[in-house]
Amino acid sequence: MEQNQQFFHAHHSPMGALASFTVGEFGAHGGMGLELGAPYAGNVFIGYQDGEGVVNAFPFYKGAKDQSERYVQKDDVSSLKEHIFEDVNRDYRWATDGFAAPGISFKIITPFFDIPDPQLAQQQKLQQACCPAVYVELTFDNTSDQDWTGFFALQGDELRWNKLIDGGEQGLVGVSCRDQIGIASQHPNARAFSHFSVQSALSKMGNNECFMLGPTAGLMIDVKAGEKVTVPLVLGFYLAGNVTYNRAMQYYYTQHFTGLQQVLAYAVNHFDDYAAIAQQNDQQLAASKLNQHQQFLVAHATRSYYGSTQWLFDGTESVWVVNEGEYLMMNTLDLTVDMLFFELQKNPWTVKNTLEQFVNHYSFYDEIFHPDQPEKNYRGGISFTHDMGVANNWSPKGQSSYEMAGLDRACFSHMTYEQLTNWVLCCGVYISKTGDVQFATEQRGRLIDCLQSLLNRDHPDAEKRDGIMSFESARTEQGGEITTYDSLDHSLGQARGNIYLAGKSWAAYLAIAKVMQDLGEQQQAELALTAAQRCADKLADSLDPQLGYIPAVLDGHSSSAIIPAIEALVYPYEMGLLDAVSEQGPYARYISVLKTHFSFILNENYCLYADGAWKLSSTADNSWVSKIYLNQYVARKILKLDIADNVASDAAHQRWQTIGASQHACCDQFSSGKPIGSLYYPRCVTNILWLQE
Repeated sequence: MEQNQQFFHAHHSPMGALASFTVGEFGAHGGMGLELGAPYAGNVFIGYQDGEGVVNAFPFYKGAKDQSERYVQKDDVSSLKEHIFEDVNRDYRWATDGFAAPGISFKIITPFFDIPDPQLAQQQKLQQACCPAVYVELTFDNTSDQDWTGFFALQGDELRWNKLIDGGEQGLVGVSCRDQIGIASQHPNARAFSHFSVQSALSKMGNNECFMLGPTAGLMIDVKAGEKVTVPLVLGFYLAGNVTYNRAMQYYYTQHFTGLQQVLAYAVNHFDDYAAIAQQNDQQLAASKLNQHQQFLVAHATRSYYGSTQWLFDGTESVWVVNEGEYLMMNTLDLTVDMLFFELQKNPWTVKNTLEQFVNHYSFYDEIFHPDQPEKNYRGGISFTHDMGVANNWSPKGQSSYEMAGLDRACFSHMTYEQLTNWVLCCGVYISKTGDVQFATEQRGRLIDCLQSLLNRDHPDAEKRDGIMSFESARTEQGGEITTYDSLDHSLGQARGNIYLAGKSWAAYLAIAKVMQDLGEQQQAELALTAAQRCADKLADSLDPQLGYIPAVLDGHSSSAIIPAIEALVYPYEMGLLDAVSEQGPYARYISVLKTHFSFILNENYCLYADGAWKLSSTADNSWVSKIYLNQYVARKILKLDIADNVASDAAHQRWQTIGASQHACCDQFSSGKPIGSLYYPRCVTNILWLQE
């Protein structure tokens, strides 16, 4: 990476703990945070005091200053000089994040691997997967002729620390705060401390290694002249008891660990095992065909995905939740459908788990109305809510935390039609990838209901259907439905008549048809295939020869050009329906039109920035990079289009993250390269698909 891209925040998280050690941005807050939608507002101190008394540290803190003056009159640390490392080399890989400066280096290790199905796996494997810890390898290389004192410490205004209780029995040295976060090591040179600041501890002010009024704590390490010392240490997280409301649940790790002390001991004892897994992760990505920018984007996205995950236990079984980044909405369905590809590679049971949660708690039947006939409601059908709740608060059954009535195609309106397609697509891809016949059989009737709901939202009168959504959910109370692009203009934000959403309905029909055929439900399969053909024909017929592309909204007024017209091709492709996305298959004309459409708009006149970055819509600067990644895959892998300046585009999108969003870890929503929302976000793991190219 270029030097000006070395400093940026990244998640460093265990799987399923909704916890993050966020660090990396120059002069910014960071630290160990639990259940947050942003970096913890603390400071991270990593460095050493050299033989001249100079405190050398990485610049991972903001407004760090000695707080002793609040308690004492004399400033006992004023003689200490500080030196901040500005020339830092960063080695950012899939599961390790390394920093190096003169005399010091450290590597944050966040291994990830297939999370075993809790209903089938051995307890040993489940304990390994759910351990809520992050691993750090800290190295000091003292080539001087004087002794050093190294340190790794955290600071937060509300943090108060204690030494690990009975840590000596297990060889642990470390500190903990409220038995919720802790730092520990077994290294013989390490000693625990807490004080006002690192400087006050180094000055031995009061000669007390564990001064509990101080908000700063960590480990110190003596490094002799000419000595090189490597210290493995672990950062542990733990929340006991019920952590969710309305439906009370605990973290799954509480089934395997009784408290923070046990987490730290287990993590320390298995440090080498986790480090070996992380090394395998790194090697896998490095050996891929992806360029350096793509490798970075995959690594960055993976970290933020795991930083948003919650593996819960309701007293009987596991419950999987992915929180929506900064918003902390739980299992947002229009993210689930995009994270689907990552989860099916790593842990397919989580997809099934989420689908079943939506069926059991967040499905509903409603009516529909036509905006031109608001006095009359028609039969609608089944659909699913936008999400399941927010910030550990489960929504009431059949309701989301997000959707409001009375809004006309505005942010926070209902996404009823899109969520219907999303559930169907997740279900179809899951069944195709896993061959889970039992689940397919269980969902048979529900998928038939979904088919009828899709048809009704096209038009309740079968003779008047044209293949795309024309009717709004009655839940909008005569407002207008939106898509996942909720804060974009009508080119992508409006649901009715939108070609992006029409493509997803085409794919949903194909998904239902595939499952029905496999179950022997030929009549339902034919009904779905007829609907898919009708949709494809409508979209193919809508290519405007004067514009050169399909307008974003088929209302006779739109002239916006959008890239996600091609997005839905990914679902039949991933289901193995290769004929459906071929120019020689039953939808050949539709596929050919999409290639024409895309090839016409991927330029600076429509959907490309001057530096090669993509714009999802020609009439809006607001873009979601998760969707860019997904559409890049579709264009290259499925449509087999030769995209010019691909590396330049990847480099531009990397700059969006490392420069534009440097304070927010991985972000999804950008306007001209500047983050405007969807910060600290999990959805960007759509780029896992690149590894299949």
